[in-house]
Amino acid sequence: MPRILTALFCVALLTTVLRGDDSPTPAPVTPPPVTFVEPAQVVVPMPTKAAKAALVAGAQPAASVLGSYVLIGWNDLGMHCINGRFAEMAILPPYNNLHAVVIKRGEEPQLMGSSVTVKYALDQAKGMTDSTDFWVYAPKLFGKTLPLGIGLTGNGLSGTMKPGNGEYVATGVPALPYNRIGRSLVWQPYQTAVMTATLNNVIIGQERVVVPVSDEMNCAKCHSANGVAGKGIKASTVEGYILTLHDLRSKTKLMASRPVLCASCHSDNALGTPGVKGVSSMSLAMHNKHSTIAVQPACYDCHPGNKTQCNRSMAQKMGPVGNDPKCADCHGNLTKMASVLKAGRKPWLQEPTCAQCHGAIYSTGTTLYRMARGHGGVQCITCHNSPHAWWPSRQAKDNLEPDDLQHNNHAIGYYACFVCHTDKRTGKMPPHQED
Repeated sequence: MPRILTALFCVALLTTVLRGDDSPTPAPVTPPPVTFVEPAQVVVPMPTKAAKAALVAGAQPAASVLGSYVLIGWNDLGMHCINGRFAEMAILPPYNNLHAVVIKRGEEPQLMGSSVTVKYALDQAKGMTDSTDFWVYAPKLFGKTLPLGIGLTGNGLSGTMKPGNGEYVATGVPALPYNRIGRSLVWQPYQTAVMTATLNNVIIGQERVVVPVSDEMNCAKCHSANGVAGKGIKASTVEGYILTLHDLRSKTKLMASRPVLCASCHSDNALGTPGVKGVSSMSLAMHNKHSTIAVQPACYDCHPGNKTQCNRSMAQKMGPVGNDPKCADCHGNLTKMASVLKAGRKPWLQEPTCAQCHGAIYSTGTTLYRMARGHGGVQCITCHNSPHAWWPSRQAKDNLEPDDLQHNNHAIGYYACFVCHTDKRTGKMPPHQED
């Protein structure tokens, strides 16, 4: 989330945490019944030698199928997390960031700019706003009254993406992990959006892109009447158990200041909030505290999650193995996370690199993978997909885009240079070695 929103959170801090707020508490929102569904998981086999040979030999879409332009879209994170409820506390609001590029195909492809218009539209209906109380409590938490269905940056569930720096962006899209079927809500963390590119009012590209968002956080495993963190506490909600324990341990008055934005005191680079001097960052506070308890929570107790399965890539052994998400392979365990954060690592701004496992040829330097550029000035994420969802993915929806463009579920251009290039390149040499 951009740092320009810092002022909004500071307003919320002054009106709720430091001074309290005597204004009437809005009536709680009671969402309709929710049906939980398991996201579809697939196993994507690596192409056989025969399949690769067929691709190289010319088994590729004709220009009339791909057209003169290619649209590729993505979400900047493999999964955006949000609170299930906001009446008492908030960690993260609905806030997905959508990106796209439009490439003019040729022997030397070109990135298009402001002459092309790119619009997005989520499949979710606007009526999905009753699945959350975010819009009720946004004024107290974020210092801003928002129309229903409109996010913190003014974007909604459909709109026009802003061009700039060779891409198109829509920030703060308030996606929610629910779909409506009849009068019921169906939980679905893998939402989709249709992106449409037009040039002179003529459609030149269209793709369906995954918009991942989940409210699956298993705080109740510990913060409940029967949990290890609930002993001696009486509360009616999970949030109440958390805030009461915080008050007891840190001598705060959060229960009397609800709703509370955690990032008002704990700095958070995801939100661009500076926090309070002397108070540890949100990431350090969470990882450090939970690394010191006897029975440490698993990654999927706090990050989504056993149902969501946000780490779903099958690329280069970077995804899960069985029920183990293998987060520690790149990030380290809780103790390691706490250690490196104490040593000065900046959460969200300094993350594991491609080079640490795949070698120096894949280095993005000090630039985050999701912001880095490579082959032809295109972002790495354009061809490889969002972090934790690198192609091929176990999530069927993730694979729709590469399958549509090149008839395989791997990174864009994998034995498929024809997606962008119109000459007879074989795809045998990785783009990383051509640059």
